[in-house]
Amino acid sequence: MKGYVAYKLPDTDEVTIQAGVTSSYIDLNEIIQTDSFLFNAFNSQTNYQLTNLKGCQLNDIKIYHNTDDNYIIPQNEYITICSELIDFLNHNELDKVILSRLKKIDTNFFPIELFKILNKNYTNTFNYLISIEGIGTWIGSTPELLLARNEDHFKTVSIAGTKESKDIKWGVKELEEQQIVTDYISKTLQNNSISFIKSDTKTIKAGHVYHLQTKFEGEINNNFSNLIKALHPTPATCGLPKLEAKSHIESIEQHNRKFYTGFLGPTSKTNSNLFVNLRCLEIQKQHSFLYLGGGITAQSIAENEWNETENKANTLLEAISLLS
Repeated sequence: MKGYVAYKLPDTDEVTIQAGVTSSYIDLNEIIQTDSFLFNAFNSQTNYQLTNLKGCQLNDIKIYHNTDDNYIIPQNEYITICSELIDFLNHNELDKVILSRLKKIDTNFFPIELFKILNKNYTNTFNYLISIEGIGTWIGSTPELLLARNEDHFKTVSIAGTKESKDIKWGVKELEEQQIVTDYISKTLQNNSISFIKSDTKTIKAGHVYHLQTKFEGEINNNFSNLIKALHPTPATCGLPKLEAKSHIESIEQHNRKFYTGFLGPTSKTNSNLFVNLRCLEIQKQHSFLYLGGGITAQSIAENEWNETENKANTLLEAISLLS
């Protein structure tokens, strides 16, 4: 299968545009040291890599469309499911579950022009456009690094909690949500016998919203692909405990997440930059699907969680509005 990818790493001006051959993979160990671009699904069962990559121009990218339908949950149904989930969390051992939904919009824009707007307006995020024959086209602007490495040095981040204005104080729910993710990453690194340092937690802006962020970095003395598997999916995209949260997600979400909350990015034998696929859009000919989500804890309020997903949607919706 043919495939195209264009991307820009955070806080850089360089845009990489490549064409290649796309194939599916199951085991990261087999491909993590090859020169490729990875596109990994949330459930890690449908994953793709672009190899034999050659530079090209943006206008060379062929936009492939699929015709998949997906479930759009109405607001009242989302509120009901979210309220039931909050009640469940208050009476069970789960600490956090990520509840996601889709927003359907008209495809009244050209993906390549949207990619250019993302690069202009959002400089501290990983912006990408990927188009794969038989799979479709996705575009996004994600703030969350899953794992980066340069030789034996690695970086990762804990990002959670959301507010729409820097003037709003962080609440107990958001601080707890961030701490859950931070503790999980710390424990995962310790369990893999990896030495690391952790930064103070800071507030960052990503698109139209603000998050809490804690950075980690250190030296890898372990198999890199094993560390990816241990981190993905993090509590910021799945929940905690991981297996129980993932099972609960599958029982209550009626849509297919596909590549949303999976990971993607360039990798080679010595360097990798893999990001969590957030703030993303699946593009079809007539309609496109925005994928949105938020962390639900026992302290959540269902109506606020709906509003949070609406605010997150604005990252891409405002960029699209600039094209009309």
